[in-house]
Amino acid sequence: MTVPDHASPASPAETPAAPPHDLGLGRILAEQSGERFLNKDGSFNVQRQGMGWQSISVYGSLLTVPWWLFFLAMGGLYLLLNALFGLIYYVLGSGALSEEPLAGMQRSLACFFFSVQTFGTIGYGHVYPLTTAANTVVTLEAFVSLLGVALATGVLFARFSRPQSRILFSRHAVIAPFQGSTALMFRLVNGRRSQLMNARIEAVHTQFEVLADGRRVRRFTALTLERSQVTLLPLAWTIVHPITPQSPYWQATPQQLGESDAEIMVIFNATDEAVQQTIHARSSYKPHELRWNARFADLYRRTPRGDLYVDVERLHDTETAVLDA
Repeated sequence: MTVPDHASPASPAETPAAPPHDLGLGRILAEQSGERFLNKDGSFNVQRQGMGWQSISVYGSLLTVPWWLFFLAMGGLYLLLNALFGLIYYVLGSGALSEEPLAGMQRSLACFFFSVQTFGTIGYGHVYPLTTAANTVVTLEAFVSLLGVALATGVLFARFSRPQSRILFSRHAVIAPFQGSTALMFRLVNGRRSQLMNARIEAVHTQFEVLADGRRVRRFTALTLERSQVTLLPLAWTIVHPITPQSPYWQATPQQLGESDAEIMVIFNATDEAVQQTIHARSSYKPHELRWNARFADLYRRTPRGDLYVDVERLHDTETAVLDA
């Protein structure tokens, strides 16, 4: 049996279809959503309802909520547990603990603070349980505090160890001169002091297209980038999409892009050298966030010693440019 040097090309029926570029948004959302798909901060304008309480993940929420809310939740839970055990000591009666007031608010506070001392294994020594019931409650509280401290410590460590990206995207994209023609450009910098490696970026253009029968269908087009991957990202990165006849921006006008509800969705990922984990960032640009006949101002500066640095405060600065004819 003779094996050919090169495999014969697949027939049209066997040729796999090109993958869709809708980033997984789906046809219904793509065609019926009246808002931008990605906010400037990378969050999605999609809501899910009717999932019930099974969708709640306490651990996931504690990892993702803001720091102030995390500490507020931890502090509230700490006070609630101590108030609960303090109430149990109070119900056990005045003879359950030594050297405590007999009644009133003073006794309530004494029971609460004894719970705080037990929960934190402080043990000043002047108050201690006298009855078997009180000792049983102390044993239970010691066990709860052991688990609570372990869980709180684990969640706190997990929050610190999560890779946190701070990729700063320019507020605007520009239509600027590029190699005798024009290009769509936007830029980004790493907002943290750690270094990024193997950075990759994907840009997808979407807009409504009117078919011959009058129906409006949303189309997704992956933008061809001059460079979609860099091995090292120590400073800044200007993303360039050359505007060629194959580009959706070829001979496009701001009015046309606005009427077609155009949007550029940007997906970025890289490896953080400090933690050796992958970080992600997202953003988008709508037609009103495009600046025509403009280019980005220079980001690079030099110190008095001649060292090169990036002035991040100029990330969003643009200046007028004359587009090539």
